[in-house]
Amino acid sequence: MDIFNENVAINWEEIQAEKIEGETGYVITKVKETGTVKIRHNTYSADFKADHWCEKGHILLVLNGVLIIEFKDGTSVDVTKGNSYVLGDNVQAHKAITLAETEVFIVD
Repeated sequence: MDIFNENVAINWEEIQAEKIEGETGYVITKVKETGTVKIRHNTYSADFKADHWCEKGHILLVLNGVLIIEFKDGTSVDVTKGNSYVLGDNVQAHKAITLAETEVFIVD
């Protein structure tokens, strides 16, 4: 089964941004959906902490800053600028945390 149902160019400047509050801080997100794929450009504020645990899989690339992925078991991983991390669907509940402004490209 194809996950994409169209060829598409994404002009991020034309996509409406949404501000989402976290437990602390906020994220400015721009989303493009194509087929069954969601593509996001997120800019997290300093001191952001998600207000929920996520079990959905993601492929991410940190464009700027450091994204801390905290797992429900108390462990965490720091993903630094220029690096990627892959989270599997329903593998381990996780949430995003930042200490400084962080920009991330996410596909899920």
